[in-house]
Amino acid sequence: MLTKEKVAAIFKSVARIFPGIPSYQEREGLRTQDKIIRQQLAARIDEQANFLQEIQSKLTNKRILQPLAHLDRQAREMMRLADTIRFASYGYAGLFAGVKVDEQKLAQLYDYDLSLHREIEELAVAVGNLQQRQDNEWKTDSLDDFQQVINRLEERLEKRKSIFTQN
Repeated sequence: MLTKEKVAAIFKSVARIFPGIPSYQEREGLRTQDKIIRQQLAARIDEQANFLQEIQSKLTNKRILQPLAHLDRQAREMMRLADTIRFASYGYAGLFAGVKVDEQKLAQLYDYDLSLHREIEELAVAVGNLQQRQDNEWKTDSLDDFQQVINRLEERLEKRKSIFTQN
């Protein structure tokens, strides 16, 4: 079995033979950070989708059925967005992959994922507002504003893909 010291020595010698390995290791660190951020963002969206399902249960128990179909569709859309974030591309395919993304694009991706936090917190506020609705408000108030928050988040996720395609 290799000790940590032997593994470190191997990596040092490989780094001397194959230029760019230290850069690769930095990329891997950015990839790992990006993945952790995305997992946390996705978990926050999942949490909001669960709150939406709790609202649906309360409304069902109170026999307020009118908004249930919309809320169900929105909860499913939120879960899909969470999966989109969770399983989004890291931005780098691996050591010997043909397509590699430079550190600048990885840094852009990292910053973009961090900025998604604001949109997700806006989503959390919108879900909180739904939780505070009174029974009679479900009959008169629309869910359009809430849908717009979801749509903005979805647009931001679509723009994330363009980081890989822009020059």
